[in-house]
Amino acid sequence: MSFVSLYLLLVSLATWKSGGKAGLIAMGAGLLAMFAVDFHQSVGPGTICWDLGIYAVVSSLLIFLIAVVRDTMANLEQCVKDRDLAREQEISDRKQSEERLYKSVQQFRQLAENITDVFWMRDLEATRMAYVSPAYEKIWGRSCQRLYQSTEAWLEAIHPEDRARVEATMWTQPPAGENLQEYRIISPDGTLRWIRDRAFPIRDSSGKVIRMVGIAEDITERHRMEREILEISDREQARMGQDLHDGLCQKLVSIAFDNNALEQRLAARQQAEAAVARQMGDLLDDAITEARALSHGLFPVQLEAEGLHLALQQLVAAVNARGRVQCRLDCRQAVCLSDNAIAIHLYRIAQEAVNNALKHSQATSISIQLKIVDGRIELKISDNGIGIPAVPPSAGGMGLHTMNYRARTIGGTLKIERAAVGGTTVACSAPVPSN
Repeated sequence: MSFVSLYLLLVSLATWKSGGKAGLIAMGAGLLAMFAVDFHQSVGPGTICWDLGIYAVVSSLLIFLIAVVRDTMANLEQCVKDRDLAREQEISDRKQSEERLYKSVQQFRQLAENITDVFWMRDLEATRMAYVSPAYEKIWGRSCQRLYQSTEAWLEAIHPEDRARVEATMWTQPPAGENLQEYRIISPDGTLRWIRDRAFPIRDSSGKVIRMVGIAEDITERHRMEREILEISDREQARMGQDLHDGLCQKLVSIAFDNNALEQRLAARQQAEAAVARQMGDLLDDAITEARALSHGLFPVQLEAEGLHLALQQLVAAVNARGRVQCRLDCRQAVCLSDNAIAIHLYRIAQEAVNNALKHSQATSISIQLKIVDGRIELKISDNGIGIPAVPPSAGGMGLHTMNYRARTIGGTLKIERAAVGGTTVACSAPVPSN
């Protein structure tokens, strides 16, 4: 038994150190040694077979168990090594990601904190301002900390006439795509600034809008220059209209009087040239009528003297005088504005819309509607023409840009839509100025 224990120990060591094959070799050596000992001691064949069989079975089980334990331990060690390597790689990747994120954050902050525009980010789920650049304090004249505490601080600074529009389109109901708004803000010192705000929705993997980001630009100076250019243009048009009325029209009237006198003298003498003089008189009357209509279009004096609705009546009369298009005005109340600049802008919008209908719409009827509803003046120009394209071109004409700018200048909105039954509708809504 001592020798058997020694043999089993040798088999165990060989299997643990070198694997199952080495254990089998050690078991074979043990079998030979046991056979030699039993044969030397003249043990019977049955006993020899029994001893060898028992030894072989026990050794085989021992080799199997030790080999399984050995392979399991090796696998565990390899798994531990692989896990350690994976953890080291993960830590390395995380450090690199953190370094890249830190660099990105630093670059973002450097960009956001040094641009003159306001970069803002609002979290819709938490209903709070996630980030606003320092330019906010310079343009809005309010602290960023107060905005972080209450997002209402943003809306409170917006001019009361623009607040509802901005809140509806950018704040309460986030847009599905890019949204561009121009509005006014009032600084704590009472200064009025114009803001051009471009907002974009950020969506999660399911498509839900979770965040809004935007860039707000101070366009006060540009707005002032555009307004001055437009005012210069209006003044030049008024000057040209007045010069045309007081200069050319008066000269044409004088020529018409002289021609009338000449016609009467020729008729008294029964000269054949009297008919020619009469034709010249008719042409002069037509020229005077067109010159006066043109001068009144350039310089609508009724805006100051009698009101916007009478100036529009004259515009309607000028269109009807051409005879091609029937134009009518629906104005059931006198609309006199205390601010003549607003009246001029509204008149120019109507004039541009009518001219566009005459040139491009192939319309046979144009309707101008003017009314005051709930403290706002509503101007609508409709025609029965072919209508604007369903998808208008991205680059509109100068007339459309000018109408939009005039509407924004008076704090109003302009909508140009294709009518359901055909034609185009231009609608401008603006607050009535207080006296």
